[in-house]
Amino acid sequence: MSNGGRTSVGNYDSGSSTSVSIPAWEQSGASNSDRAEALAAGVDSFTDQNGADWSNLTDGLTTTNADGWNQAMQVDAPGTPDAPAADEPSPEAEPEPQVDPAELAQTAVSQMDLEAPEIASTPNNPDTLGAVGLPVWFWVANPGEKTTGPASTSTSAGAVTVNATATFDGMTITTGDGSTIECAGPGTEYPGKGIEESPDCGHVYEQMSDDQPDGLYTVDITAHWTVDWDSNVGASGEIPVDLSTSKQLRIGSYQTVVTGVS
Repeated sequence: MSNGGRTSVGNYDSGSSTSVSIPAWEQSGASNSDRAEALAAGVDSFTDQNGADWSNLTDGLTTTNADGWNQAMQVDAPGTPDAPAADEPSPEAEPEPQVDPAELAQTAVSQMDLEAPEIASTPNNPDTLGAVGLPVWFWVANPGEKTTGPASTSTSAGAVTVNATATFDGMTITTGDGSTIECAGPGTEYPGKGIEESPDCGHVYEQMSDDQPDGLYTVDITAHWTVDWDSNVGASGEIPVDLSTSKQLRIGSYQTVVTGVS
């Protein structure tokens, strides 16, 4: 409202464009509506009832001596745009667990289900008598992917993939009479006749087994494998795998009996 060059706005009464006399002003009681009316009237500074000079009303409520008033006025006045909220840090994604390719390769080996092979021989069981001085043949009776290979598999965890191939490397056989033989492969099956020695995996016993427990030689067989693996992250390696089994043999002695001699 205009009155002789004076403008009345709410609780503000201006005597000039830059200074008003406030008949009833409390610093901590300042309201957004008071501020809005003063700004609407073009007043950007004023003097309160105590004679304190309040300046820069339009400058983000920054005043020269108004800590209490400034705190009371920190809420935006009606009709003014909301101050932009401070950027909040976005939650960081949890890092993906690191996968050890060598450990993953061990998992690949277990997934292959490799087995100790079944070993056949001549003689083949305790009920069949072998003879001192006659060749004994050893061979794998059940060749296949899990017993003589090759076997392959692939497994993944996280971003790591491992490819693995298992290769059969032969057998170590302890014959029970103190001897050990190394067979480069799965052995050769006995052809069913003849007394020739095995070309790659055989033994000749020089003593009977009657002084052994139960009169039997215990034959221990260890099958050897090598698992070669590589990965999509550049790591690679070899894993040796040994699988064992055993069997028992009875070895005796044949006696020559001469008859019909007068």
